[in-house]
Amino acid sequence: MDGDYDTVGGYEIGFTVLAGLWITPLSILWFLSFCLARRKNDPARVGISWMKVVFPIWSLALLFWLVYGALNVWDWFGDSYYSRGYTRAKLYEVMNRISIMGNFFSNLADIFLFITVVEIAGGFLLCLKGAAEPIPMRRFSRIAILAWAVVLFALVIASFGLNHDLASRSNTITLSTYEGIRTTLIRLNGAVSIMFWLTSMPMLFFAAYVVHNTKKHELLRGGAILLLVATVLDFVRLTISMALFIHSSLIDLDKTNRQRTVTPLYVSWIVGPFFDFVLMFILLVILFSLAVKKRKGLWSQPQQQGWAYPTVVYVPAAGVYPQGQVQPGGVMPGQQQQQGLPAYLQVAQQQQQQQQQQPQQQMAQGQQGYYYYPQQQPQQVYQQQGQEQQQTAEPKPVANV
Repeated sequence: MDGDYDTVGGYEIGFTVLAGLWITPLSILWFLSFCLARRKNDPARVGISWMKVVFPIWSLALLFWLVYGALNVWDWFGDSYYSRGYTRAKLYEVMNRISIMGNFFSNLADIFLFITVVEIAGGFLLCLKGAAEPIPMRRFSRIAILAWAVVLFALVIASFGLNHDLASRSNTITLSTYEGIRTTLIRLNGAVSIMFWLTSMPMLFFAAYVVHNTKKHELLRGGAILLLVATVLDFVRLTISMALFIHSSLIDLDKTNRQRTVTPLYVSWIVGPFFDFVLMFILLVILFSLAVKKRKGLWSQPQQQGWAYPTVVYVPAAGVYPQGQVQPGGVMPGQQQQQGLPAYLQVAQQQQQQQQQQPQQQMAQGQQGYYYYPQQQPQQVYQQQGQEQQQTAEPKPVANV
């Protein structure tokens, strides 16, 4: 008997540790995201803003689970175990309501995670298509995402309200009424769990589609793979959660109503929370790492830090401007076409223009006064080239445009 007593208490301690272990690092990442994972008005990074909502909501859910586990530990090992009557009944009511709050914020975090993943995946496609993607299509897809999120939120609110109603009336209603409400509640919670699992499947397929379309683009491929890994972890987490709930509650509602344990305690207190808490933490860390990437991150607009864009150099002199190049203040060939394109496409077009202009630059080495895209070379090479050019031209400074 003493062994069983210590075992149950150990399960409760393990649950409490699992819940509280991730609150501090998630809070730190959330604060860092405001500095390192900024959107900068980039239309491809709308999902990053939604990601910043998931962090505090999930941390709040973990905080409620931490308090719930701590109260269970105190009830099992503390003085409350020997108390009877009104005090212990009130303690159980408080623990029940805290558990309901933990479930509510956990489901709310899953809803915002769904919006985050779909928006980030859509951001990758926006980087690929650029201005070619119709704005009405993007608007329709965003409305569809929010509509499905509203459906999930309605189910979560219904479960939340019914849970609190049952907790408030549990001591004032008959046993048959209690079992009827609890049966309805179990079925509603089962519907919520299944709906979240079904939602994770198209998220996984969507992420795989993004990886397939970005496999030939070096600047986007790495971030798309991270997104796919995150959706796989979410699918595994929700699958385990749904399987445990079905096994413990939906298989035999009569046993559940009679407070008989269907699932072993170590599964309810340790195995289920381990996969739920740990996989969610890894998932959020992956999304954070995707959001803070600069050169190979989710950007449809050029970024000044971490990008190796060709520098436009003008060597001023009164002379001839080679074919395909313009005088100061003019427009470079293809510059108008590059406006509005994703960042990696702009780099690719600039490199292609550079390769096409190299033969013309070699023919015009003795003629100064034109724009060109030089190779990315160390600063010493630029200085050496400037000295050589000054020997055949008037001594005028080299300026970056």
